[in-house]
Amino acid sequence: MIIPTLLAVKGKARIIAPSGIVPFKGVDVMVKTLKSWGLEVSFGRHLYEKSSVFAGTDPQRLSDFQEAIDDDQVDLILCARGGYGLARYIDNLNLAAFKKKPKWVVGFSDITAFHLRALKNNILSIHGPMGTSFGRKGGEESILALHNLLFNGFFQVESKRKQLRTGRANGCVVGGNLSLICDSLGTESEIDTDNKILVLEDVGDYYYRMDRMLNQLARAGKFEKLKGLVIGSFSDLINGEILFTESVEDMVFRCTERIKYPIALMPIGHEPANYPFVHGAEYNLVVKENNAILELITAL
Repeated sequence: MIIPTLLAVKGKARIIAPSGIVPFKGVDVMVKTLKSWGLEVSFGRHLYEKSSVFAGTDPQRLSDFQEAIDDDQVDLILCARGGYGLARYIDNLNLAAFKKKPKWVVGFSDITAFHLRALKNNILSIHGPMGTSFGRKGGEESILALHNLLFNGFFQVESKRKQLRTGRANGCVVGGNLSLICDSLGTESEIDTDNKILVLEDVGDYYYRMDRMLNQLARAGKFEKLKGLVIGSFSDLINGEILFTESVEDMVFRCTERIKYPIALMPIGHEPANYPFVHGAEYNLVVKENNAILELITAL
């Protein structure tokens, strides 16, 4: 497995917008935070471009991403936001130089497309807070957790709430946004869940569509050989005129009722409390009735 080098003071960070439009000054808080960490900050050339719902055209966003991963002086790539659009060009991203000089790429939501592609090339990356997350009230601890992971190589995610199914597991952690995981099926980036701990989260869609996507993963066999399952935030879900009466937890139970691995509820996803994890790293998952911990087996 290819593990990027941990950061140090005077490291160089590049902010890019691989997907949706970035609000004006949308990364100002992130820039201030990164500088307080002792990092030098630069920007993708098309960070504030606009093309339909995207931060520039597909070629513009691809070029910014490609330049960032090819630049030997860049130690950290932070995505400004998610949205939609990375999957439109992810297969054209050349990772040859990235394998020789890997660096941490951080983001979530639409950035799941990159995490899946990177792991197919045996490269670790970080599912965690990105540009527009940095100024959200209630997300301060998540940002500190990201700092600890990037500079010290360790952070455990803990959830102090009633859990879904108790148990213990260890394995490689994969996943992220449910919509992007389903989008990967049948492609070169298709998620491999065998003997893995799978993380799922999503935002702003209809309940019935959540059910359809979870059912799609079940039909594709993606729940069959899991070691464990982590359910993150499913935020701002929408109901139709006729109410869909199952919760996401109900849907998950129905899709996994034959397989008795631990299922945790954790603060990962589209909420201010969005704790980072290393996509592709080995973790221990311990789920008790009112507590769950996802912990790196070995510090980076």
